[in-house]
Amino acid sequence: MTDSKLKYYQNIDQNAKNVAENFKNNLPVTETVLSSIIAMYESAKVEQVFKDEFFETAYHSPITGELEFYIARILYHLSKLENKNWKILLRRQESKTAPDIRIAKGNKTIAIIEVKAKAGWIQPFLSPERYENDKNRLLNGKSGFNPDHLITSSKNQLTKYFDTFGITNNDVFLFLPTLALVHRKKYTTDLDGYYNYFATTSGLPKENLILLSKNKRLDLSYQTNDLSPTNDFEKLLTRLTEY
Repeated sequence: MTDSKLKYYQNIDQNAKNVAENFKNNLPVTETVLSSIIAMYESAKVEQVFKDEFFETAYHSPITGELEFYIARILYHLSKLENKNWKILLRRQESKTAPDIRIAKGNKTIAIIEVKAKAGWIQPFLSPERYENDKNRLLNGKSGFNPDHLITSSKNQLTKYFDTFGITNNDVFLFLPTLALVHRKKYTTDLDGYYNYFATTSGLPKENLILLSKNKRLDLSYQTNDLSPTNDFEKLLTRLTEY
């Protein structure tokens, strides 16, 4: 089992290295990253192979761990190619704080990236329409959920790094492949509206929301077409290589 899992992570790492090399060669890489995430979801469903008349499963493992590793290894290989001497710290705790990905150079933290495979559980933090819906349900006694508490908690999670690592809001990023579970069919918010709302709720610059797709309804766990890549990830890598 160890050998099989090692081979799987080696495949992810090789893909990450290819992405870093392509970026170094001024090629777009976001579509490759989106396709890799699709492959991770397909891999997570492999237990469906065992389905028969006496066995069924609707569960598949989350891919967040693999995705965090993938992004971290892209940064690792990019650092090697650019001679940046970054240290990539994946879920490493310091002062009871454990960012998903922290990039350090020498003794200085230069960036933190929080990685979400999907954002279903923080929808009010990212969607103004979901916030209004949840707020109205609370005020009308139809729910005990207060979206303001979730927004405060989510914002605190992003901003707690300022004191711990001596960085500013310009250095903290939220990586989110798509708006799956955030944007609903009946919603009218456009893409720029989501970026602006994120800036309001998070206190971070809107450019620090790293979306991979312009397709607001794209769900990589089952969709493989109309990927509509943005260039947010390329912009992030370019910003980081300026350090």
